[in-house]
Amino acid sequence: AGKAQQGLKERYRLGSLLGCGGFGSVFTVTRLSDGAPVSVAIKRVPQNHVWQWGELPNGTSAPLEIVLMDKVSTGFPGVVQLLEWLELPNNILMAMER
Repeated sequence: AGKAQQGLKERYRLGSLLGCGGFGSVFTVTRLSDGAPVSVAIKRVPQNHVWQWGELPNGTSAPLEIVLMDKVSTGFPGVVQLLEWLELPNNILMAMER
């Protein structure tokens, strides 16, 4: 997780916890990549809470939640957009618009 978490720290500044439940925790963060920070929400889901996997259009295996969000998060107003996701050894992180 070292390299992946370091990359995450370079892209986001962690903010407050928005909420947590049985399927993970959501935090506010600021994306730093473009010099003009943008608020996004990070959802952290423990790997052992991911029971179903699917395939993204590029052939990558991903949790079903990510596959479905990828399908509907563009072109549908009112649906939260998945900006990116990252698989760590113990968690799946999803960056979503806030």
